[in-house]
Amino acid sequence: MKQLIFVLSFAFLSFANAQHAMTEEVSFDELVKRYSKNVYNNASKALEYATQAKNIAVVNGDAKQLTQVDYYIANCEFTLEKNKAALTHIEAAITQATPLKDVLFLYKCMSLKGNILLELGEDSKALKTYVKAQEYAKKIGKPIYEILPLCSIALIKKTHKDYEEAILMYKDILKRLNTLNETPDVRYYRLLVLMHIADTYLRLKNTAEATLYNNIGLEKSTDEQDAWAHYPLLMNKAIIRYQKGEYKLSIPLVKLVEAYAEGKNENLYITSLFYLGKNAYQLQLYKESIQHFEKTYAIMKASDDADMNEKELHEFLALAYHQTKNAEKALFHFQQYTALEKKQSAEDLKLNNETHIMVDVVPLETEIDALGKQLTQETRSKKGFLMAAVGLLILLISSIVYYRARGKRIRKKFEALLPKVSELEKDQVQKTGTQKEIVSDEKVQAILNKLTKFEKNEAYLSKECSLGFMAEELETNTAYLSKVINTYKGKSFTAYITELRINTALVKLKNNKTLQSYTIMAIADEFGFKRQETFSRAFKAYTGIYPSQYIKNLKEKG
Repeated sequence: MKQLIFVLSFAFLSFANAQHAMTEEVSFDELVKRYSKNVYNNASKALEYATQAKNIAVVNGDAKQLTQVDYYIANCEFTLEKNKAALTHIEAAITQATPLKDVLFLYKCMSLKGNILLELGEDSKALKTYVKAQEYAKKIGKPIYEILPLCSIALIKKTHKDYEEAILMYKDILKRLNTLNETPDVRYYRLLVLMHIADTYLRLKNTAEATLYNNIGLEKSTDEQDAWAHYPLLMNKAIIRYQKGEYKLSIPLVKLVEAYAEGKNENLYITSLFYLGKNAYQLQLYKESIQHFEKTYAIMKASDDADMNEKELHEFLALAYHQTKNAEKALFHFQQYTALEKKQSAEDLKLNNETHIMVDVVPLETEIDALGKQLTQETRSKKGFLMAAVGLLILLISSIVYYRARGKRIRKKFEALLPKVSELEKDQVQKTGTQKEIVSDEKVQAILNKLTKFEKNEAYLSKECSLGFMAEELETNTAYLSKVINTYKGKSFTAYITELRINTALVKLKNNKTLQSYTIMAIADEFGFKRQETFSRAFKAYTGIYPSQYIKNLKEKG
């Protein structure tokens, strides 16, 4: 993550060679030069120089110097992962810089503050800060300055599984970069964006699009000059092979990444270990897979910064130990998996049964019985056996209680949804918002009349129904159409279209048994969604249940 957010953080500093002892008296400017020389390769030393420079600035009573060194200190502390202290200093710098109205400096302060907040897990605050940085970037008037906050915002969307929106943002950034003259910064961002687009498509299991963008990135990078991007792109290529079931072809690529990343890039290293384990598991080399998974788990537990899908790791450990007939460890990792499952935010959960290969980790009664028999053979101690047996019994009861309670909750939400569906059936034209006032503007009224016809014809079910497409169909511009929808429908364009589609899906699924037999992917396509995951997430957000749960209850109700 930090490879993304370091760029442009120090652009206004000059570099010079100066080798003086820390004990001698030096000027403010000389200390700034020493800071500049060390900031990239020795943050601790740079912090010492910045602190000394601040002491001089305090004595001088120079507000501009104080503002400058507070930024330097925050920057060093951020690099050294002292993020709380860094936040204090960058906020001081912003407070002091605001009256000075130095737009470029404020942009850099806001960018750094966003980076710090992101590392502290304050994603919402970071998002607002990056938006502010983007505002300053626009005032600067140089398009390259807008790229950093845009990349950071896209990363936040990606982190919170808003994959479709993240991809749209990254593609927009790519278009912006293609309009700029080629510079080292433009080249850097282009590689970064290609890497993230490919990675985001992989999270959507879209190997075709992932391959397209990943190959472009690999063609534009070298393993020496661009190692920071080249090896993550190689890791993407290995994951593409894995998702295609080409496990033996994936392994050599993963090993190349592992050899590079060890001791250099912890997150990339543990990702390579994890995929060595996943490939081994798919090749039924279960003991080998456990070795890789356990090594990944050990590094993850020992690190504060490891970025790893811990839930998925426990899934694979549970299944791998089950395959090697180690019931005790299989149960341990299953319990860790279920605990993490419950912690996940509802908005981040996805219904993706076709690709979720670990669904078997949720035990059925027969599976628990099998584990119990294995544990009986493996456990020689009577005490150990009794404890394990009690654990199995508790797990069985808990599983039954949990899934029955879950079924009741879903049924209750389904029953509460039916009156809404009945109301929708009564309306010949679905209305997703109400006019806030009597419309006197003829131009607005004309747009609203066209929207009514648009809704009646169900034109929103087209997958090409973007704001631009719709504005063209309604013979207006995107800004005006968006304003009309916000004012008279009471919601954004995206929310307006999504609600129309979900309402239509609710009614048609209820009344069309053939449609109920379709796959979720086919149903998503039927109602204008390009991706199954987007449809499932939107359906859940609007109704409280997933489309598969809605269909299941419709069938049971008859």
